[in-house]
Amino acid sequence: MPPFTAPRRRRPRVLPPRLRRGAQARLPLRAAIIGGGLACRDLLAILGQERLLSLNLAVVGVADPDPQAPGLVRARELGIFTTPDFSRLYQIAGLNLIIELTGHPGVRARVLKQTPKNISIIDHRGARLIWDLVQVELEKSLVERRAEDDLQNERDWFQEILDSLPDNIMVLDRAMNIVMANRTFLAASGLGLDQVLGRACHQVRYGRATPCDPPGMRCPFREVMATRAPVVLLHSRPGPNGQAIHEEVMASPILGPDGEVRQVVEGVRDVTSRVRLEDELHQTEDTLMAVMEAAQELISIKDLQGRYLYANPAALQLSGQTLDQIRGRTDFEVFPPEVARALAEQDRLAHLSRAPLCFDEMMSLGGRGHWLHTVRYPIFTRAGEMVALSTISHDVTEEKALEEEVRQGRDYLEAVLTNSSDMIITTDLAGRVVTINPAGARLLGFEPAAIVGQGIERLWQNPEQRRQLMDLVQKQGEVSNFPAVLLARDGRGVEISLSLARLTDSQGRVLGTVGISRDMTEENRLKRQLIANERLAAIGQTVAGLAHCIKNILFGLQGGAYLIDTGLSRQESQRVEEGWRTVQACIGRISHLSLDMLSYSRDRVPHRQPTDPGQLIAASLALVRQSADLGGVSLVTEIDPGPPLPLDGEALTRVLLNLVGNALDACQERDYPAGESPQVWVEARREPGRLLLIVSDNGAGMDDDIRRQLFTRFFSTKDARGTGLGLAVSHKIVTEQGGEISVESTPGQGSRFTVVLPDPGTA
Repeated sequence: MPPFTAPRRRRPRVLPPRLRRGAQARLPLRAAIIGGGLACRDLLAILGQERLLSLNLAVVGVADPDPQAPGLVRARELGIFTTPDFSRLYQIAGLNLIIELTGHPGVRARVLKQTPKNISIIDHRGARLIWDLVQVELEKSLVERRAEDDLQNERDWFQEILDSLPDNIMVLDRAMNIVMANRTFLAASGLGLDQVLGRACHQVRYGRATPCDPPGMRCPFREVMATRAPVVLLHSRPGPNGQAIHEEVMASPILGPDGEVRQVVEGVRDVTSRVRLEDELHQTEDTLMAVMEAAQELISIKDLQGRYLYANPAALQLSGQTLDQIRGRTDFEVFPPEVARALAEQDRLAHLSRAPLCFDEMMSLGGRGHWLHTVRYPIFTRAGEMVALSTISHDVTEEKALEEEVRQGRDYLEAVLTNSSDMIITTDLAGRVVTINPAGARLLGFEPAAIVGQGIERLWQNPEQRRQLMDLVQKQGEVSNFPAVLLARDGRGVEISLSLARLTDSQGRVLGTVGISRDMTEENRLKRQLIANERLAAIGQTVAGLAHCIKNILFGLQGGAYLIDTGLSRQESQRVEEGWRTVQACIGRISHLSLDMLSYSRDRVPHRQPTDPGQLIAASLALVRQSADLGGVSLVTEIDPGPPLPLDGEALTRVLLNLVGNALDACQERDYPAGESPQVWVEARREPGRLLLIVSDNGAGMDDDIRRQLFTRFFSTKDARGTGLGLAVSHKIVTEQGGEISVESTPGQGSRFTVVLPDPGTA
C-alpha cells in the first residue's frame, strides 16, 4: 500500500470541444465483417466494451469459409449470424456497413463488386481508421480508469485511516446528512454503511426525527457552521442501564475553494471512564479535604522553602491564626523564635531523609505547653521529584497526663500489692498463675518464679472445689469469703477466706481471675479453741438448765404417777388414762431433751447425699401432719423443681421439724378473726449458688426482744412445755453446713424463718 498523502485539490475539468457531425452520424451502424481471423475476434472483443458504445456500431454478421476461424467461433459465442459465404450477409435486415478484414485483393474485388450501393464498405486499409479510433477510446478509457482507480485508492486509504481510529467518525454535508462513517461508528451504532449514508446524524445517533437541541448542550455541527472553526464539546446522555454516558465530540470544518464550509467532520469519543475517574478524583479530593478539615490532628503542608501552603482548622486553632495569615509565610514569621528553630530543624531532617520521620516534641504556645506526636513526610510527584513537605501532629498532652496518672496508679497498685498482708493472685483464662504478690509467696513458702505460669489448681487441697468455685464465678461474676484450703510448699494445709472475681479489661473482655485471700489458719484455730472453751463454760449453764428441765419433767412424772395410783385404787379408768398421758408426754420431753443435748454438745461433720429438697420437706411434714390436723392448721408447700442436691438430709429434717413444730405452736397461741384460718407455709427456693428453706406462719408472732433471744440456749416462750434447745440446735446444724438462719416476725401477724444453705452443686 503506498504511503498516505494528503488529497490534492483537483483542477476544474476542461471538456474537449464538441465536433460538428453530419446527420448520418446519428444513424446506428449495423456492420458485417468479412474475414473471421484474429483481427475479427479482437474487434468483436473491443466493440463489446461499454466505453465504445458511443460509436453506435453493432456487428450483426461474420463470414469466413473456415468454420473454426477464431473470429467466427467468437461470433457464434456472442450469438452473431455467421456464414461461410459472405454474399449471404447482404440478406441481413438493416445492414449498412461491410468491413473487409481479409486483406486479400481478390476478396476485396468481389466485395466491391457484389455489395449493394446502399451498404458502405471499409476494406482492410480503411479499417485502420476504426482501429485508430478504437485505440484512442481505449487509451482514453485506460487513463480515466487509472484516474478513477487512484481516486478510489485515495478514498480507500482515507477510509482505512478513518476505520483505524478508535473514535466514532462521521462526515456530514451541509444538511447534516452522513456522507461517510468509519468502522468504529458503524460498530457503535449497530448499523451497516447503507443504513447510515444519506441519513441525518440525529436520526442515526439519537433516533430523533428533528435536530436535537437538549437543554444545556451545544450542537457541534451548528457551532462549526457558524464559526468555521473546530470545536470540542462534552455531551452526556442516558445509557441503556440508566447510567450516564459521557462523550467528547470534536468537530472540524471542510472548507471549499471559496472558504465556505462544505462538510463537517465529527469525531465522537466515549470518555465515560475518564469523566467518572475525574469525578471520583474530585470526590476523593473533596473527601480528603473534608477529612483534613474535620481532623483533630494538626495538619499542614509547606513548600520546599518552608512557606505554608495549607493548614487545617485544628492547626490554625493551636497557632491562633487564620489560613490567610500564615499562607506563604515561614515558621519564623508565625511562631516564637525557639519554636520556629525547632520546627525548621525537623523539616530539614525530613527533607534530607526523603522519608517519613516521627518526632515527639514539646511546644509552648499561648503560655501553655503542648506535647505533640508528629510525623513529617515529603510529598513527591510520580516522577520522584519532591515538591512539598507535609506535617501531621497529634496533640498528646492529655494522653501524656493520663500516662502519668496511669504510671502513678500502677506504682500505687504495685506498692499495695507488695505491702499487702493478704495473698493476691491473678490467673489467665487457662487457669495459669500470672502474678502473685510477696505476701502470697511467703504464705505458701514458694518463690514467685516457681508459681507464675503454673496451674492454680496444683495449689488447692481439693482441685474439684476450685472448679466448682469457677462455675459459680461464671454465673455470679464474683464470690466473697469462700472457705478453702491451699497446699503450702511443705505440704501443710493453709486455710484461707477467698474472694474471687473475673478480671476484665476496659472493653469488658474477660482476661482471667483475681483472687484475694486472707490466711484464716490461726484465726480458725483460735475460733475452734474459743468454741471449745465456750462449750466447757456452758456445761455449768447446761447442767443448771438440765436440772431445771429435769425437775419440771419429774414433777410431771410424779403428777402422772399420782393420777395413775389414785385411779387404780379408786378403779377410775379415766383418771388412769389422764395420768398415763401425762407420763407419756414427760417421756417424749425426755427424748427430745436427749436428742437436742446430743446435737448441741458434739461436733458433727455434715454427711451429704443426693437429696431432693421437695422429698425432704414432704418426709418432715409427714411426721407433724397429724398434730397439724388435730390443731386445725393447714400445711402449704411450694417447691422449686430441680435435680437432687448434695445435702445432709438427717440434720435438715431435724431443723425443719423444730421450725414447723414452733410454727404449729404459734398458730395455737393466736385467736383468728372470722375469715382467716391458721396456716403454715414451707418453701424450697433455688437461687444461683444457694438453696433457701423457708417456714412461715400466720400465728401469734413475737416482738423484737423475744426475736433477739430465740437462738439462745434454754430460752423458751413455752414455759414448762419447751426445753429451750430446739432453735439453738437448729442454728448449730445450719452453721455447721456453712449456712445461715434468720427470722422476721410481727406480733399478731406471724413469723418467717429462712435457712440459707450454699448450693454444693454450684460451689
